[in-house]
Amino acid sequence: MITGYNTDVRHRGVVFHVQTEDKGVENPSIETLVYVGGQILHRRRTEYAKLLKEGGGKDEILERLEAQHRTLIAEIKTGKLDAEAESRIGPLGGGAPQAAAEPGRPSPNSPASGGTAVTEASAASAAAAASEASLQSLDQVILDYLNMEAEQEYLVLVMDSLGELSLGSPAQLAFHAKTSGAGTAVADAEVSVKLISTVAEPQELGAGKTNAEGNLSLRVSIPRMQGTAALIVSATSDVGTAEIKHLI
Repeated sequence: MITGYNTDVRHRGVVFHVQTEDKGVENPSIETLVYVGGQILHRRRTEYAKLLKEGGGKDEILERLEAQHRTLIAEIKTGKLDAEAESRIGPLGGGAPQAAAEPGRPSPNSPASGGTAVTEASAASAAAAASEASLQSLDQVILDYLNMEAEQEYLVLVMDSLGELSLGSPAQLAFHAKTSGAGTAVADAEVSVKLISTVAEPQELGAGKTNAEGNLSLRVSIPRMQGTAALIVSATSDVGTAEIKHLI
């Protein structure tokens, strides 16, 4: 089943919507889309066919999915996507992070410089050093952020079905909600199953809450229709939201 994360990140007055999903074993890849104002700002896809060949399973895929989702959030918060955003929607609000002065090197306009002009060679050297320091600083900020986020939990929703899901047939669906890190069962997660198609309005097929063990069983009737359809399962809980998409 295709599991995904959806997170809104506010940065410099703009809301970035980050959506990460697993495309499934038939198209083994993890895709993250970053939206701003309804437009796709950034797309990142990671293949994991090699992982499957090495015997990796659902847990390893979920681990990679979560890591990619967290990485994109970190890059947004550290300004790595600012240039892409500004090319689409114009200048962002708030101030961009200021680069720290290089230790031990006086500014050309500071009293310590004595008013001496900086040569082109020294300016180029300073620019290169500042650029390298900026990259190192960004990498460290992302690492620190990921370490901090590792302590926070996301909602993970897993869906299983008895038999093949198809149009015009009933389906027995089993869900399990848990936290991303410790794998603790999440009770009272609100789960909704909807059918989205190219020929009819979206309709809810079933809904319920997970029990103390994080489990929920739903029997739904999938209507018969022409066109392309998909089940959209969404879950909301105290530890966040999760989404599953399954083409029928």
